[in-house]
Amino acid sequence: MEVKFKELEDYLAKLGYPYNEMMQSDTFEIPDQTAYEYLFENMKAYSNIDAMTFYGRKIKYHEFAEKIDDTANALKGIGQKDGDRIATLLPNIPETAYIQYGASKIGSVPSNIDPRINGKMLLSYIDVEHIKNIVVVDVMYEVAIRPIEHELKEKYGIERVIVVPATNSLPKFLKGIISLKGKMNGANPITSDVLDIVYWDDLINNTRFENATNIGFRPNKEAVVQHSSGTSNGLPKSIALTNENINSFVEKHRPTIFGKLPYGTKMLNILPYFAAYGAINSSHLGFNFGLTLQQVPEFKFADFAYIAAKQKSEILIGTPTWYALASKDSRLKKDSLKNVKMAISGGDSIDEKTKNEVNEFFKTHGAQCQLTNGHGMSEISGSGCYQFPGHENGIGVGIPFPYDKYVVLDNNKNIVPLGEKGVRGCTWIYSPSATNGVFEGNVFAETIDINGFRFLNSKDTMFIGPNYEMEFIEREDRTFTRFDGHKIVPFDIENKFKIHDQIKQCMIVPYYDYDINGKMPIAYVVATEELTVENKNNLVYEVVDEMIKSENTNDRDIPRKICFLEQMPITSGSKTDFTALMHRELDGTEYTIDITETNLAVSDVKIIVPESGKSKVLKLK
Repeated sequence: MEVKFKELEDYLAKLGYPYNEMMQSDTFEIPDQTAYEYLFENMKAYSNIDAMTFYGRKIKYHEFAEKIDDTANALKGIGQKDGDRIATLLPNIPETAYIQYGASKIGSVPSNIDPRINGKMLLSYIDVEHIKNIVVVDVMYEVAIRPIEHELKEKYGIERVIVVPATNSLPKFLKGIISLKGKMNGANPITSDVLDIVYWDDLINNTRFENATNIGFRPNKEAVVQHSSGTSNGLPKSIALTNENINSFVEKHRPTIFGKLPYGTKMLNILPYFAAYGAINSSHLGFNFGLTLQQVPEFKFADFAYIAAKQKSEILIGTPTWYALASKDSRLKKDSLKNVKMAISGGDSIDEKTKNEVNEFFKTHGAQCQLTNGHGMSEISGSGCYQFPGHENGIGVGIPFPYDKYVVLDNNKNIVPLGEKGVRGCTWIYSPSATNGVFEGNVFAETIDINGFRFLNSKDTMFIGPNYEMEFIEREDRTFTRFDGHKIVPFDIENKFKIHDQIKQCMIVPYYDYDINGKMPIAYVVATEELTVENKNNLVYEVVDEMIKSENTNDRDIPRKICFLEQMPITSGSKTDFTALMHRELDGTEYTIDITETNLAVSDVKIIVPESGKSKVLKLK
């Protein structure tokens, strides 16, 4: 499909917005191919290159192609049909990639869901998205599936669950290592009196005589369903991305430095598939450029640099906090990062001090680059702008990708001209990789037509300079992003506190946690009456214990600090002053909720009581 992009460029140029300096032609070609067809066409050029590595196992692109076709046969064998959605609750393991493209071959749609989800929230997805089948990593079955087995079968007609051990694709010599299996893999085979449990290898073997045919390209058909970090009602939005969206995402990278990467360049594939930045921005982009994706299923955030050094990674994509923690890793030697050629920070803003510390760390440990920033959204398949060479503007987020445009609209949805001093306000984005903003007939993302091009509301306040260099300012609403990219929705967490009779008010705001170098939620609480120290201790214990055990709460939503106030600060308009709370300095009167977590699990929850310094260990759900 041809997009006459210069028509938009000419229109916006009249309003002061510069032409995109990397645009190679006046039109933009979006491939009329499915994700499956697009990948298979591209990887003809690098079939003998390693597509993935997984704890020492190397999977070449021609082997990857065979695994994809085997997976398509397996999905057909379990009754997955054209247009059916299949839920994948999987970490970054080879099987996740096989499903993404195997499903595409038969016209099926993977819905990538956080494997840490609890059963009740999973039922919400199944209901909204009309899920037909479920694939889950073995270690999360008890949390995500076991509590809802009866509902799955009786209400939604799901009689079978496909289980993939996290260690399934390990080299044979590693499968017997007890420590690794104990960390990543379930100790005992999963059984159920309600559902038919089918393990991945058995499924592949039992469907080897199926013959799945390529369904072929149809315009505007879903390729994948991704999920936002959260919405005002607490359930992340389901974002349908078409084949045109995700394939054009790759194509808009071709004129840039990303399109010039040599085949086999090693990229640390650590961003999860349930985020668009993992499934599209890392995996789909990497596979279609012939990169070697180093799959990492589970990790501690503090090990980010150590893993990169050990794997000799050349490209790193992570959150600001991961890089901040990396800069404090004493295990790394002087030349540990000598292979790193590109390091990208996204998912949250980064302060200048932290970025300078990371860059100094890179320099002293041999990295061939400095940290660069970008901006994007799940709704546009990932990144929309980046600090390309010549636009490394401090903590800014660079300039738009070729064939993307950012503009500022006023309250009447008119474009604000880009003057000599730039413009600041809510940005709207045109991108060929952007969703149409509708899922199952419901609008989840606001869009507007500008000169025949659909722009999407980013809900981000940005400053756009006259040379198109941009700086992220803040989100429009009260939601904020944790250090690891998880979005916190204050309203829903506050209600968890307010169900207690002793709590009159509760406000959730971000604070900067210097131990992890990132934002975390703090709960400010006003009690209905003056409480004794013992009563406060008991109340905090009850609230946290309930949130840990609740099926309606994501573990990452739990505030890491709780503070009792006599009253909330008030603005001149008699409203609660959220800004004052966000700028309040911590003074040691706060309860600290000490939680040890990885990207898959939570453990060792303690409440540190400020008055006594004593702690209580909560029993995990």
